[in-house]
Amino acid sequence: KNKLILIFALGFVFLYGCKKTDSTDSKSTLTSLPFIADVFVNSSYVFGVGSGMINSSIPDTIAIAVDSVVGFTGGFGGYTGKDSIYILKSDLKGSWPDTTSSGGFSIDFEKFNASGYKAHNSIAIVLASPIPAPNTAGPTDLAGTYLRPSNGVTFPIVKVFDGVFVISNPGGSGAVAPNPYLLYNYKSKSGQDSLVFPIQTNPCGGGIKLVSPGTATGLAASEYNKTPPLITANSPLTLSWKILEFTDNDPTAVGATGLCQWGGSDRVFVKQ
Repeated sequence: KNKLILIFALGFVFLYGCKKTDSTDSKSTLTSLPFIADVFVNSSYVFGVGSGMINSSIPDTIAIAVDSVVGFTGGFGGYTGKDSIYILKSDLKGSWPDTTSSGGFSIDFEKFNASGYKAHNSIAIVLASPIPAPNTAGPTDLAGTYLRPSNGVTFPIVKVFDGVFVISNPGGSGAVAPNPYLLYNYKSKSGQDSLVFPIQTNPCGGGIKLVSPGTATGLAASEYNKTPPLITANSPLTLSWKILEFTDNDPTAVGATGLCQWGGSDRVFVKQ
């Protein structure tokens, strides 16, 4: 009898333990990836070096992010009552660019949904400086719309200062998102145009440099200062270069092709 009682008691303890384990609280958590529904800023902005207008030129509202599954803390509207939220200028990740030196920068704004996933929007910032004295701008104004005859793609080159231009599609490709870069035209000692495209940061966080068509790869970025992009005709104005990409935006980085966005073919562009 005592044995039966003991077996019964042990069985009860075992069943109770299992029941307690099975009833341990476990809740499934909804997750969702938010998306940008509307954008109120340009994809890129160009400023002069020393400008204090970057912050004031960016609208207070960057974009609207939407997530109709889990929503946002402080969100509004939609199925859940909190589906949408404004991404504001104050949601800047990091800090505003240093405006004391020229170059390209990317600034990011982000908001997180209730599952901890972020929606973000990036803006490219270009800081241009005038041609430094005693140098002067080359005689040819490069500003205008250019056609790449090989594929029919057109894009603008925009003047910032005399001899200083912004080019957002150096490869003339319809499949690559625009990203602004600085292209310079210095006046040479003989009074001719002398194009300069210093190494600059590409969207992959590496470097990009335009060099003369036919230039070989495998050299450090600084070595390509001897082989700049070219004006190959004046009527109509025709530009030509090859794109080299680098793992870093550094004069000592070794050039290659196809690291981020561009292949190594020579490119020709005709002003329209």
